Formats: sequence, C-alpha cells, structure tokens
Amino acid sequence: MSINDLFNILLCDRPSFFIKEKENDLFNLIPEFQECKGFNQNNEWHIYDVYEHILHVVDNVPADIVLRLAALFHDIGKPSCYSVDNNGVGHFYGHYKVSKKIFDEFADRNNIDSRLKYFVGNLIFYHDINISKLSGVDLFELYTLLGVDGIKKLFDLKRADLLAQNSKFHYILDDYSEQEGRLLLRYK
Repeated sequence: MSINDLFNILLCDRPSFFIKEKENDLFNLIPEFQECKGFNQNNEWHIYDVYEHILHVVDNVPADIVLRLAALFHDIGKPSCYSVDNNGVGHFYGHYKVSKKIFDEFADRNNIDSRLKYFVGNLIFYHDINISKLSGVDLFELYTLLGVDGIKKLFDLKRADLLAQNSKFHYILDDYSEQEGRLLLRYK
C-alpha cells in the first residue's frame, strides 16, 4: 500500500470498510496500527478495543485528509502507554505524545507535506486535552497553533472521538460545543 492508496481510502465514504479489507497492507505501512487490534482498553469510557475505536473515529470525522489522518493516528500510541491501576482500570497516560511521535515518524518516512504534518500532529497532540481547564495563555497558544479552521477541526475530532466511546459520556458533546464557541468568540 502506498501513501496515495491510504489517502484515497481515508477520503472515501466509509474508510473503516476499506481499512479492514486492506488491513494487512495497512499494517505493513503503519506497523504500530496492528498493535491496536484486539487491545482491550479496560476502561468504562471505552466500549471498543483501540483498533475498532480508531476506525469509528475515522468514520465519524468529515472527509478531510487532515481530520482523517488525525483520527487514524490519534490513539495509535495507546498500547505502548498502557497501565492498570489498583482497581483493574486501564489508563493511557501520555498517549497523545506517543501518538504524535508515531505520526511524525510516519510522515517523515512517507514524505508528507510539512504543513499537513504540522496540522495533523497538533490535532493528535491536543485531541485529549480538556480545553476548559486551559489558562488564557494556553488558549492563546492553542489558537496561535491552529487558527480558526484548526480549532473547528480539533472539536470535530474531539466529538468523533467521544461518539466512539461509551454513550453514557456523550453528554460532554454539549460542553464541547460551548467550549468551541467560547474559544472562537474570544479570538474573533
């Protein structure tokens, strides 16, 4: 599978169908993705293994290559960050950093445009950050990194990520809309 083949799959209507169909080729292109298959998250937030969760997120974001790549890589670092607490609950501390690093290395190996790499990498890095807890300085930095279009894409990714989790937490979608609106008004 070439990078162009991957891009074509990611931009179709239901990428998960074609990803599963070409799974072995994709695992050759992105070896870390194979580690996600069957990796149980052992956490009430998650109803799918890491692989299935990622596929749901990819399907749930708009057909935009920045968003689809960010969705494909957003949790790819989870298997290497996995820990279990005393109650048997799985955690993935720092997975966003590892996921970004995996994407950056993939982008370099495949000569992905530096602008595309920049935006995808930032979406991956910030996808799991609680925006409501950021200080004014951190919010300005986020806005400076992403701009209006990037902020909208970040919240598209955050919503798709949440929709691919346990439905009892979907009430947070309202918070995301409020956070996005406040952030965009602040830097209008």
